[in-house]
Amino acid sequence: MKALAFIDLLGFSQMVTKNHDKSKRILNDFYNLTFDIIKKEPKVEGDLFSDSLLAHSSNPALLLNTLSKIYRECLRKNDEYNQDDLSNFFLLPRGGISFGVVDIQNRTEAPNLAKNFIVSPALVHSAKMESKIKGSRLLVADLNNNERPIFNWNDDVKSVLYKNATFTFWNDFKYSDALWFLDLAKEYDEQKEEVYNLIDISIELIKANSKNSSKVLEHHLQTLRIGLLSYSKFLSPNTNPIVTRIITEFEDEKYWLVWITLFEMVMRSPDYWAFSSNKELINFYKSVSLKKSWSNVIKEINTPRNEYLKDLLNTFVQELSI
Repeated sequence: MKALAFIDLLGFSQMVTKNHDKSKRILNDFYNLTFDIIKKEPKVEGDLFSDSLLAHSSNPALLLNTLSKIYRECLRKNDEYNQDDLSNFFLLPRGGISFGVVDIQNRTEAPNLAKNFIVSPALVHSAKMESKIKGSRLLVADLNNNERPIFNWNDDVKSVLYKNATFTFWNDFKYSDALWFLDLAKEYDEQKEEVYNLIDISIELIKANSKNSSKVLEHHLQTLRIGLLSYSKFLSPNTNPIVTRIITEFEDEKYWLVWITLFEMVMRSPDYWAFSSNKELINFYKSVSLKKSWSNVIKEINTPRNEYLKDLLNTFVQELSI
């Protein structure tokens, strides 16, 4: 039994069709970052092929921590790319990690034929999860049995695992998003600074892709969502540059997904109750709730799978000091 992850790069096939050299640089950076991180963790094994990573370990927490680090370094790498290219060329991994039987066998190989023999329900699970999510997310499948925790309640896991009520696949599992922007192994101030810096890069990616199709833009908005949720623990009702920035820069109709995330982030903060009297947030709510795209928010939170979002927003509205 092992933890196994399947990861690939968002939008890479489109990159290849647009520019060979630029897509090659993206892939080369992915390979180099992944190689440098995994080689330092002998208990993690992996295979890179095309734009995909297959990684596994008998230590589930170590694998999750290693992948989270790869995600952070990939996002950070985008800060080095030409701003004009970010609308088409960016480095964002996406994937899933699960636990189960991983049967890998060595087979006789020829100089012109390699054999990667693997039979694993965990691989099927992780690959299916990867195909169903949007944005640079690391979806974690844990056994739906509180007596046998694998990832959840594991003190060695250095990412917050945020229950994903919107995703269901196999009945015996519960699913969580790893809030990978946040590295709990670091000191508080260092955590906060890193999450803020990664959010800044994520916002730049949204700006660069703001004129792309809604499908492409949603990937970047979903990536920012993971960053904002990672930042929840640092929020206070007094001074919050992140809240101010979201309110200032994301009032446009096409950013309604960010509106939901803003309230979701606030309601997950330690002092969530105090935000109901925050004038900046109140004025933002008054403004966006009158916009046409607010209907998308209403539709989204009223789907059965998003009942928890409706409850969060309802709690915020009920406590508003208007």
